[in-house]
Parts: sequence; structure tokens; C-alpha cells
Amino acid sequence: MDHNQDDRGLSWELVESKRDRSYKLFSVHLNRSRSPRTGQVHEFQVLDSPDWVAAIAVTPKNELVMVKQFRHGTGELSLEPPGGLVKEGQSPEQSAREELQEETGYVANTWEPLGWMHPMPALFTNRFHVFLARDAIPTGNLKPDETEEIETLLLPVSQVKDFIRAGHIRCSVMIAALHLFLDSER
Repeated sequence: MDHNQDDRGLSWELVESKRDRSYKLFSVHLNRSRSPRTGQVHEFQVLDSPDWVAAIAVTPKNELVMVKQFRHGTGELSLEPPGGLVKEGQSPEQSAREELQEETGYVANTWEPLGWMHPMPALFTNRFHVFLARDAIPTGNLKPDETEEIETLLLPVSQVKDFIRAGHIRCSVMIAALHLFLDSER
């Protein structure tokens, strides 16, 4: 696949964008865009959200620091690496460090970016940044948000793929984040 080919025939022209509603975690924009093929204008709903982060924290014993928490979208518990929104005025790495400590009580001195991705480009405008925290150690100081009930679990790195295959880890963006980690360890 040639990524350098002329993509102008695929790109839609934004005619108008207006914010329809604003919520705490995102705002809904109604975008009117012109089709490059037909010239017709169509309306699309776009969710504008702050960027997201995940902290893939590995202990000296080669265990991942994971959190189990209730997710209101599915009404179920979810096993995931710690993460959250990039807070206003913070870099993605600062927010990842803060999420790790607040949600798990773990800290790490060595951090490296593993990459970023668009979590759902059909709807969301944001990026999802993934960071690796090496030699993570517990401090005992947890400060979860008032809306978070979290259990910290340690998962041997050798079992991550099995947990994903067995359906114990189901959050798609967190599975993608774990893939970036596993790929970096090869």
C-alpha cells in the first residue's frame, strides 16, 4: 500500500462545525462536510475529547501493575492498565505518571513513550498516548478520584497474552496499549 499517493480524492472538505453539547469528558460537534466524490454536504457527529493516556507499569519482578474497576458504559468490571484523561496544563507523560500513582500507589523513575494512536477516529478527535514505566514500586499512597473504586492487581508479563485471549482483558484501547508494550519487549 502506497502511503504517499495523492489522497485528495478521499478527503472531505469541512464546511461548518458547531458545538452541539458539552459534557465533562467530551463535547459533541455537528460537522457539515462536502464529499470529494459527489460534492454533496453531509452532517457528522464528532466527539471532541482531551487526549487519553495509559501507564504500562512493570515491577522489578516483571509484573504489570493493573487495575480492576467498574465501567459504567458496560456495567461490568474491567481489568486494565492504569490510565485516564490528559489533564489541562499537563503533558501526556505527566498525566500518565499521576494516573499510575493515584490509581495504584505505584511510582517509577524510568518512563518512555511507546507511541500514540487514535482511539476511534470515526468519532473521536483525540489521541491515546501509551507510556512504559519500568521498575515500578509501591508507595502505599493511593489517591483515586471520588468516582473510582479500584483494586490494584499484579499480572506476570508472561500471562498478558493469555489474559487477553481468555477475555479477562477486554478494553480495546488497553489491549492496543499492551500490544505496543509487548512489541517493544521483543
